[in-house]
Amino acid sequence: MIKGFATQGGTKEFSQKYPEFNFNPLGKTHLSVSEVGFGSYRIYINSDENKKALKKAILSGINLIDTSSTYTDGGSELLVGEVLKDLITKTNKVSRDSVVIVTKGGYLQGQNFKLSQEKKKENSPFPDLVEYREGLEHCIHPDFLDNQITRSLEGLGIETIDVYMLHNPEYYLKWAQENNIDINEARKEYYSRIKKAFLYLEKEVERGRIKRYGISSNTFPLSPDDSDFTSFETVLNIAKEISIDNHFCVIEFPMNLAESEAYTILNQNKSKTLLQLAKEENVGVLINRPLNAIYDNKLTRLAEPFVKKPPSYEFINSELDTIRTFEKILLTKLKSLDSEIVSHIEANLFIYKELNKNWIEYKRISNWEGALNQYYLPRLYYCKNYIQNLGLADKGHEVELLNYSFRVYELFEGVTKYFNNEHLRLTHKIKRNLVNVVPDLSSAKNLSNMAIRALRSTDGITTVLVGMVKVDYVIDVLEELKNSVEKNLDWDNIKFNYLIE
Repeated sequence: MIKGFATQGGTKEFSQKYPEFNFNPLGKTHLSVSEVGFGSYRIYINSDENKKALKKAILSGINLIDTSSTYTDGGSELLVGEVLKDLITKTNKVSRDSVVIVTKGGYLQGQNFKLSQEKKKENSPFPDLVEYREGLEHCIHPDFLDNQITRSLEGLGIETIDVYMLHNPEYYLKWAQENNIDINEARKEYYSRIKKAFLYLEKEVERGRIKRYGISSNTFPLSPDDSDFTSFETVLNIAKEISIDNHFCVIEFPMNLAESEAYTILNQNKSKTLLQLAKEENVGVLINRPLNAIYDNKLTRLAEPFVKKPPSYEFINSELDTIRTFEKILLTKLKSLDSEIVSHIEANLFIYKELNKNWIEYKRISNWEGALNQYYLPRLYYCKNYIQNLGLADKGHEVELLNYSFRVYELFEGVTKYFNNEHLRLTHKIKRNLVNVVPDLSSAKNLSNMAIRALRSTDGITTVLVGMVKVDYVIDVLEELKNSVEKNLDWDNIKFNYLIE
């Protein structure tokens, strides 16, 4: 267990080692934090590449790490903990008081969802549980937060969490709307639950398991008319009611080239923007999803993919025809097997019927990768294991099925390259149009750096969280951080519909 926590002196000393970078005070905590933080949404405990990326980031001047108990079902916290142990305890390359650890609790998915179901069977469910849908629940009741803080401390291997965040508490409001609960009654209950959580978190500060707390909410920047809007002003008042010396210090929300409401909408008592009020109240601001823009209910990745020899539309269709032939031959050869086994293989492994001429309907790389990672690849890996565990008497059958699996994987890679190439055309268009609107961004190396620089140039933003899952991504961000910026970008001139035209 790593003792200690981030301190004003420790983070200041860390920042002085990297004079080429700018560090910002994290609101009233006065901790000095890097302009870009390490976003840990997609890092896995068994990924050496992810570990190398995090080590590179910390040793190169990035000292804020953002994670959550729900990221990769706890694997994200485990990886962060392993890297911290290596750098702080084993090699003594950094000190605990120089690194700011942010984690969150609220989601019940994976292991947490399983725990919730077990507690229900024991007739002791978590109180105030939001049963949003199968496989996904949400809770910010003190009983659940106590469980989550314990698990986070164990996973991270630390004695104290620097900033503990309620993770998207607005799920209660989403649930209330779906269940036709009066919006005024729902909001009253919502803020009552937040106050209950804050009272508990103040006790955790006294206990020493956390140093301060905040809220990460996707709905902070929305219009007050939105049913799941979270009012920063109301949350602030709740914290002040508890104590003038409260430890509510940090908020987190999405902002990017398409979602700039935190700067453009006067949603705080109709007189101030979210960023204006946060600055006025000296609350630290963390920005997530800087490179994943949602516009018109569609996701656009603000990064240029590397594309080598992309296949044509016609080539992919011809590959699908080859897959179809392969499937017909396999069905003939597998006739000697049990019909139930053949049916299972056909239903879970064969992909011609699903993808023939339909693959193009995914339209963009974000849609395709979502389907690929959540449906096609898990199904492919499952069926490969299924085939290998069958112990087929005729090993020729197993070899042919695995060869087919490899051919399918190659097809998936081809479709990915195709959509990446289409996305590359879009990113070139966005870059060209963005420079016309904000000429100061023209010197940025690529679109992702332009998107990050725009946020770095915005008054009121403390740290931009970037998912740097590879060392190359870390190096790219570090190069961008060497460029000094003025905090004067006017987002009113940036219209995403113009950028993508």
